[in-house]
Amino acid sequence: MMLKQLPMEDARQALLDKIAPLESEVIPTMNAIGRILAADIIAPYDLPPYRQAAMDGFAVSCKERQEDKFLIKEILEAGEIPDFDLEPGEAAGVLTGGHIPQYTEKVIRQEDICIIGDYITVNRTPGDNNIRSQGEDFKSGSVIARSSTRITPGLIAILTAFGLRKIRVIRRPKVAILSLGREIIPYDQDPNPGEVRDSNGPLLSSLVTLQGGSPSVLVSQSYPAEKLHSQIQQADMVITIGGTAEGSNDKGRELLDGAGAQPVFLGYQVKPGSHTCAGVRDGKPVIMLSGNPMACFVGYYLLAYPALRALQGLNPELKRFPAVATSPFPKKGGPRRFLLGYALYGPEGWRVAVLPAQKSSMRRSLAGCNCLIDLPAGHPPVHPGADVCIIPILDLA
Repeated sequence: MMLKQLPMEDARQALLDKIAPLESEVIPTMNAIGRILAADIIAPYDLPPYRQAAMDGFAVSCKERQEDKFLIKEILEAGEIPDFDLEPGEAAGVLTGGHIPQYTEKVIRQEDICIIGDYITVNRTPGDNNIRSQGEDFKSGSVIARSSTRITPGLIAILTAFGLRKIRVIRRPKVAILSLGREIIPYDQDPNPGEVRDSNGPLLSSLVTLQGGSPSVLVSQSYPAEKLHSQIQQADMVITIGGTAEGSNDKGRELLDGAGAQPVFLGYQVKPGSHTCAGVRDGKPVIMLSGNPMACFVGYYLLAYPALRALQGLNPELKRFPAVATSPFPKKGGPRRFLLGYALYGPEGWRVAVLPAQKSSMRRSLAGCNCLIDLPAGHPPVHPGADVCIIPILDLA
């Protein structure tokens, strides 16, 4: 049964219920930044693998009483492994990260000693032993990172410290973005009268790339139907732009019917973009967004972004935070509405400015938007100081 004009959460869940994570693949670690782990990573050995000097200086072994003078037994070079033990009252020169002799009790910084002949004297007793314990970073068999973790530069550093050259990740979703409409032309062409450059396709392509997908953008009038069907068949996710309104002259639904997509819902109770639709094809999401730029942007984050996360095995739930409005929005009433906002966190919590140009056809506020402001159905006008709810869509900084 076709579901029409659902509440937003119901519409999104109806789509997510039909999506499963993609299969995994093994790739070089150095190509894995931003990818999603498909399995837990386990430490193959202790890190550090041996006791290390935490700084340049002298490893010492003390007697029962506090020592301030030690006999220099040897000076170790970088990478040299000691073949001797320290006896009480003896010292060995060591370098940061280097092996330390057996029975070392502390490492005294180079700055805190004086060398007099074959002895060192301690000018200042260290507050720490300046020794890195074996396995203090990771113990053999411990979990380095869990499945469904996004790989960051810091995690790359850890993986390469263990010499892990390849890792298993979720395959990058292939996302076909189809800009529909006889008047739409590629952005890099000069329009004739009545034609409009495609900016929604590049917008969604950038968002998909930023969020882990591999997009391809096609403007429908530039390609035959067979080419469009082929792109849909090869994609893990399809997003169409335009042709969602009742009575539209565009052929979006006919195109998807021809590609074998099964509808999930037709429209949801949200402004802008109430005519947004969704379906599935062989378990892969098909989402039809409004051709109005702001409605397209909002619809992407409410539906396509969670679906893209689900394909990557990530939690699709959108984060929400309470915030205080710092600028007004005079309209009131009507369906649930999402505004473009810019939020900052301060001593009193989140504060959010309602960006100008909130018409669904306008693009001006897209560049500065880092959150959506969620206003419930029948909402009053928003005044400065009003309590609102925000959904972050980019890094809030």
